[in-house]
Amino acid sequence: MGRKNKIEDDYVLGATIGQGKFGSVCLCQSRFSGVEYACKTLRKGEETVHREVEIMQHLSGHPGVVTLQAVYEESDCFHLVMELCSGGCLINQMAQEVRYLEHHAANIFKEVMLVIKYCHDMGVVHRDVKPENILLTTLGKIKLADFGLATRIYNGQSLTGLAGSPAYVAPEVLFGKYSEKVDIWSAGVLLHALLVGDLPFRGHSKEVIFEAIKNDNLDFHSGVWESISKPARDLIGRMLTRDVSVRINADEVLRHPWLLFYTATTPKTLPLKLRSKNHIGASSQQRVVAPGLMTPGLKSEGNRICSGSLCEGSSSPSSFESCRSEDQDDFGLVDALATAISHVRISGPKRTRLCSSTGPIEQQISSNIKANNLCKAF
Repeated sequence: MGRKNKIEDDYVLGATIGQGKFGSVCLCQSRFSGVEYACKTLRKGEETVHREVEIMQHLSGHPGVVTLQAVYEESDCFHLVMELCSGGCLINQMAQEVRYLEHHAANIFKEVMLVIKYCHDMGVVHRDVKPENILLTTLGKIKLADFGLATRIYNGQSLTGLAGSPAYVAPEVLFGKYSEKVDIWSAGVLLHALLVGDLPFRGHSKEVIFEAIKNDNLDFHSGVWESISKPARDLIGRMLTRDVSVRINADEVLRHPWLLFYTATTPKTLPLKLRSKNHIGASSQQRVVAPGLMTPGLKSEGNRICSGSLCEGSSSPSSFESCRSEDQDDFGLVDALATAISHVRISGPKRTRLCSSTGPIEQQISSNIKANNLCKAF
C-alpha cells in the first residue's frame, strides 16, 4: 500500500502540529523540491486506518480533495504525505462570522457540494461532513479532508454503524441503516449554519441532540429566516428532510435554483438595488468576507469547537433579528425563483446560537486531531 523506503529519505520532518487517537500530524519538507507538506502518521491495527489510506488513494486527483502526495509504510504505522492547506479551515472562518450573505454562502457551499458529488460518484460516503473537515487553500479554495470515517458504498447497498459528529449526523444513522444521503443531511446542517449562524439541532448531551435530530421540526418562517430568501429555505428543507426517499441528492442540490442563481451571478453583476442591500448588510451584522479571511464575530474555541459543533456565538438572539433587512420580495431577485419551487413548510422551535457541548459519536468517532493550528495540517 505504501512505499518501502523510509520517509526520512525523501522528506525532512518538522514540528508536530497535531496529536490524536490514531496518530499525529507534523510538518515536512521535500528534500528534492523544498515544498512543504503535512505528514499524517497513523498507527496500524485499526481497520479505519487502512480504509482511510485506500479511500484517499482512490479519490486522489480531484481539486476539491486534499491531495495525497505519497504513502510510506513501516512495520507499525503509515505516513501520509498530504498537501498543506495554509488557509485554515472553514470552522475558524465561520467562528468569526455572525452570518454569511447568501451569495458568499452559496459559492462556498457549491464547492463543498461538488466534492461531495465527486465522492458519491466514486462510490465513497464521507460520513463526517462538517466545517472542521473543510480546509481552505491560501487562495480560499475548498478542500474536503479527514476521510477517517469514510467508507465505500455500492449500488443499492445499505450502510450500518454509528459514525459521524453529533450535530451533523443524519437521523437514519441513528436508526441503523443508511446510504450516501447522510452526507446531504450533513451538508444541509452546514448550509443552515452558514446562513443562520446557528446549528439546527443542539443540546447539552449527545442524547438530547439525537432526540432533536429525530423529532424536532424547524421553523423557516420567523425570526432570522424572514431575512433569508425562500429558495434558500427551500433548499435547506429539501436537504434536512427525514424522508430519505425525497431528500435530494448531490446533483439535485447543485441544480437547485438558489445555488444556480447565486453562483452564476457575482456581486459585480447583481442589480444595483441588491448590491446596495448587501453593502448595507456588510456594514452591520452580515459582513462579506473574502474566502480565507476572518473578521470579528463568533467566538472560536480552537479548531474543533465542542467536538464537531460551533459553540457559544458572541451574538445574542436579538442581534440576529437586527440583521433583518427589508423584505427581499420587494426587490424580487431571488424570491422570484420561489414560484418554480415547492416551498417546504416545517414548523418547530427557533434556534438562536451555534452550540453543542457534546463529543463525537462513540462507536466511530471523528478522526480529527486536536491542536491549535491543526487546520494547516490536513
